[in-house]
Amino acid sequence: MRAKLVLALSSIAAVLFISSVISIIEYSRMSDYVSRSLLEDMERNDAAENLADACRKYNLTILSFVGAADSLTVVNEDRRAASLADCDTASILFNRIAVGDFADSVLYHYNDYISMSMQLDSVIVSDFIDTRAWYFDALQPHYNDLLRWVRVYEEEINTHLMRSADDFENGFYRGIIPGIVVTGAGLVMIFLLLFFLLIFYVSPLRRILSQLDAFNKGGIKKYTVEFDSEDELAALNQGVKDLADENIQLKRKIRSLKKDDE
Repeated sequence: MRAKLVLALSSIAAVLFISSVISIIEYSRMSDYVSRSLLEDMERNDAAENLADACRKYNLTILSFVGAADSLTVVNEDRRAASLADCDTASILFNRIAVGDFADSVLYHYNDYISMSMQLDSVIVSDFIDTRAWYFDALQPHYNDLLRWVRVYEEEINTHLMRSADDFENGFYRGIIPGIVVTGAGLVMIFLLLFFLLIFYVSPLRRILSQLDAFNKGGIKKYTVEFDSEDELAALNQGVKDLADENIQLKRKIRSLKKDDE
């Protein structure tokens, strides 16, 4: 009996433990993957925004030179160099962490825009080129293309973020479903164990107790409970039966002695 109970309880414990481990591992793996993916996407999005902001400031700096019609030959090189340095820093960071074809397109249009902006010095000193026309007709379209591709790249990142969120949700269900399944299986096994205890333990004990009560009260003359098994419960029943038979024999001897005395 003890071996059967230990086996049943050990099986339930093993199933619950294995399922819990599987759920924890699956959820942890998916959580790490999604967290890492979300962090990388946010860093790439920030890098794209920083590049766009740096180029916007650089473009406004060039516009301020173009707008100074009375002093076009006096260009604040330090301010322009600082703005250009910020653009280069942002582009280096973007190039280091950005991935995908759209990222390559952003860098291509960035280099194209910077290359066109380098013509500012020659445009300013030229007597044949209208500075404002050069800015709005030549430089600004390159800048607009750069911003457009930055937005396209950010949309790609947002799409990937949505997929990551969906993966996280799916991973959550993949992690929790084994737990739900094993909980259901555990409940079924508990009910089976309860059924086993009722059929093979509680019910036989009640039979034994009922027979003993009837035997002690004289309702029956002989203890008749039998078990086909060879476990501890059967051994206990056999011991009770032997005691009941000995009791019957003892009563017979007592009655025989009483008759002899009479």
